[in-house]
Amino acid sequence: MLNSNDVNALGNILDTTFSSGAGWPVSINYTLQGNTLTLRYTTIVHFASEQSMRNQVQSLAEESMARLNDKIANVKKQFKEMTGHAIKIKELSNRDDLEMVQATTLSPRKIAYYRRFADLEIDV
Repeated sequence: MLNSNDVNALGNILDTTFSSGAGWPVSINYTLQGNTLTLRYTTIVHFASEQSMRNQVQSLAEESMARLNDKIANVKKQFKEMTGHAIKIKELSNRDDLEMVQATTLSPRKIAYYRRFADLEIDV
């Protein structure tokens, strides 16, 4: 169970949520409810055509998983440095979402938000 010092340490570690991606901004935000930490990866995507969409979404899925795994590893490392004890993180769920922002039938170009949500159980 997390105590108030553990929650404060997590908040300080996760407070830096913005980073830039390969040409487009990427953000990783978080919410903590009880012992469930939710990480949300978000980026803006431009699709050139319907055919390229499938390949780009697969690439986005791989990149988002890599970035979230890096974030989780960083949280574990910094938490141990700040508190002196290790944190256990167990993945409860992991899903992604694609929300079209701009798409017309006259233009093959489409703009979308790509999001990935990772729900994690935190224990010390």
